[in-house]
Amino acid sequence: MTSGNEDRAPTRPGASDRRRDERVSIILKMLAQHREIKVRTLPDLLQVSGATVRRDLAAMETEGLVHRSYGKITAVRRGSELPISLRHSQNAEAKRRIGALTSSLIPGRPLTVALGGGSTVGCVARSLAGRSGLTVVTNALDTASSLITRQQVNVVVTGGTVRSLSNDLVGTTTEKALRGHRFDFAVVGVDGLSPDGGLTRHSAKGANVDRVMLEQADHRIVVADSSKMGRSYRAKIADLAAVHTVVTDSHANVGIVTLLRQLGIRTTLVLMPPRGSARPASRSPGTTTR
Repeated sequence: MTSGNEDRAPTRPGASDRRRDERVSIILKMLAQHREIKVRTLPDLLQVSGATVRRDLAAMETEGLVHRSYGKITAVRRGSELPISLRHSQNAEAKRRIGALTSSLIPGRPLTVALGGGSTVGCVARSLAGRSGLTVVTNALDTASSLITRQQVNVVVTGGTVRSLSNDLVGTTTEKALRGHRFDFAVVGVDGLSPDGGLTRHSAKGANVDRVMLEQADHRIVVADSSKMGRSYRAKIADLAAVHTVVTDSHANVGIVTLLRQLGIRTTLVLMPPRGSARPASRSPGTTTR
């Protein structure tokens, strides 16, 4: 059993939390494939000590993600929505590049932009944070917070009820607030994008808010890393044809990308290194579009 470097080496503030989120994501992905996992296999798999694994599992049980019994763990909510804090660490580089590219599609003049919730849209917000003359209307508390920090963008936050998993505001109050605006651009994220299901989310209330954002916008952008392609969930936002632009990454399913372009949807892929290769030194997002 390895003791794990994490338990000995000093870390930058926040680094330990990020690594913990990465471990939790790995465990949850394994539980999505297997009904249960033996706890004793995790230290070697995660390259940390048994004490670190026990702390992680205790926190996951407290958060309602897993159930522990007799040296095994099972998922409490198998295949369901992950908390936003864990989603940030998934496909982080692809999301960062998608965010940078998407912000470049929004012209640098006074505009009103709607930003939905989710970790990928959050990356768009961070890329827009230095803009002047921009008004952003959002139901996402994390997005609003990241924009307010730079004090350049005029931020309007809708009312509504907080969904703890996503840290977004939802409900009839949110929808009514959005209908009081007209947007030059709307940028929303999705949990699934598929030919049959269209644009979908785990949450019906979240899907309703995203639908209103798109309906109120002159130009509609969906941001989704490649892991969302081909997936479909219970709550439908809209048909694929309801959007003008999709921004994803170069690992996206080729068939789905082809279909999007056949539908007349501008589909832009940020370039990512092949899976399993080292990340290139350049931080340029690189794109391919049609």
